[in-house]
Amino acid sequence: MSMPTLELIDVAKSFRGNWNWRTVRAVDGLSFALHDGEIFGLIGHNGAGKTTTFKILVGLLRPTRGAVMWRGRPLSWDQPRIGIGFSPEQPYFYDYLTVGETLSLYAQLYGMAATARRDRIAQLLDEFRIAHKVNAPMRTLSKGTLQRVAVAQAILHRPRLAILDEPMSGLDPAGRKHMRELIAALKCQGTTVLFSSHILSDAEALCDRVGILADGKLRDVITLDRQGVDPTGYTLVVDQAGGEVVEVLARLALQPPAGGPRRWTVRLKDQATAQSALLHLHRAEAIVESLVPEYPSLEQRFLRYTDNGVAND
Repeated sequence: MSMPTLELIDVAKSFRGNWNWRTVRAVDGLSFALHDGEIFGLIGHNGAGKTTTFKILVGLLRPTRGAVMWRGRPLSWDQPRIGIGFSPEQPYFYDYLTVGETLSLYAQLYGMAATARRDRIAQLLDEFRIAHKVNAPMRTLSKGTLQRVAVAQAILHRPRLAILDEPMSGLDPAGRKHMRELIAALKCQGTTVLFSSHILSDAEALCDRVGILADGKLRDVITLDRQGVDPTGYTLVVDQAGGEVVEVLARLALQPPAGGPRRWTVRLKDQATAQSALLHLHRAEAIVESLVPEYPSLEQRFLRYTDNGVAND
């Protein structure tokens, strides 16, 4: 495998409380790597350490321990992040600048030449569907439009890595769909994307891999490609099944068959059980409508580490 775009090695960050001066560890021993053109999602309950991790990566916080590697070289906390773009969860802009002026300011901070700046801003205004807001002051924008501007400024300079903290926050369903398409397009352009989301279906639809943070620790890294992953069970749907067949299926099933009087749905625990059921159905000349393998959803895997948003140790 090629050298990672970004790698965290045993990264930890501790803070002292304002009142009791007790040490609180926000993240503890984070180690994972991001590769070129990958979309990596970081999910976790409120206070799990997602935003702290992002602030360490972009140099807003100095890690208490550990190392951040950029293209195989150590990245000190105060070193410029030229190849990284960042959109915070709660973006703040100058109220009285317009959308166009705001994007122009960030483009200048990125060191973009005037012609490239104008062309790139025009392209992003169109892609993010905010061209009609180009002359609108930032203070007049809705939460969803502010979110679009925040993500647009993060990718103005075509960074190698885009870090997006809750990029779907404040967007309606249509806006979320459009944002997913924009993030997927970044991957096609070769940009590595690291983002967080409380909406697990968005992460499941977009990500190549997902890291689960709980209580500041990386509990699991899930590859969402199902190749090599064993099903947790099978759902079988049969038609024209008589009483004897249903009795056989009931003995094989994880729970009583559902449906009737002739069409039944059965959950089976593994491939061997499914093959045995198919053999009985073939002998009885029943009709198999479908046999679908089941895989644990991202939500199910996430909830192994949390209970109503609270980390389980």
